[in-house]
Amino acid sequence: MIVDDLKRSPLFAGLGDAQLLELAAIARPVEFEADAGIFLQGEPAGAFFVLVRGGVKIFKTLRDGRTATLRHVRPGETFGESVLFNDHYPASADTMDDSSLLRFAVDEFRRLLTAEPEVGLALIATMARLMVMLNSRIEELLLPVPARLARYVLDLRDKQCAVAASGKACAGCRLPTSKRELAARLGTVPETLSRTLDRFKRAKVIALRSDTIEVLDIPALERIAQR
Repeated sequence: MIVDDLKRSPLFAGLGDAQLLELAAIARPVEFEADAGIFLQGEPAGAFFVLVRGGVKIFKTLRDGRTATLRHVRPGETFGESVLFNDHYPASADTMDDSSLLRFAVDEFRRLLTAEPEVGLALIATMARLMVMLNSRIEELLLPVPARLARYVLDLRDKQCAVAASGKACAGCRLPTSKRELAARLGTVPETLSRTLDRFKRAKVIALRSDTIEVLDIPALERIAQR
């Protein structure tokens, strides 16, 4: 049910059942195949979305034609929220997998905000978290590529390799994207990413097996990350 999908979204998790039903009434389920465009940077803004299933990347096209991935959206997260305050999309969104979304038309959602101030407060909190995330991304892009990659691997390990109940940490973390997409996420090109991974492997900082990374020397990786 749409209400259940909305409850899993951090943006709407604190709302009551009556408010969730109002949201569900204006939500439009949509489906996209993998590698499909949802909206383009500069397009007139008509809606924002909640990802129910699959994966979405948000990216900007730079003046020289290159693209920089800003974030990867996971199920339960929202994207395109800035359309509530801007007339055009500031970035593009493409699916990474077959994906199910909930689409909220801007005009309908703005009317709901007027009637339900709690939704507006939740939206402000979400926008604040996005600002913190974007500031962090800007800081990362000022670092050399090895530092960016080291931070990414450490963060990925923290997310995927939490200490198990037995007290043993998992052996490795799986790359959630292709190396080409990871390069875009780090603001570099695949060739530079491959060279940097090779340097890490030769230094015995990591071991790379297919799409799995094992961190062999955490202190060394933290030094490279410049934290």
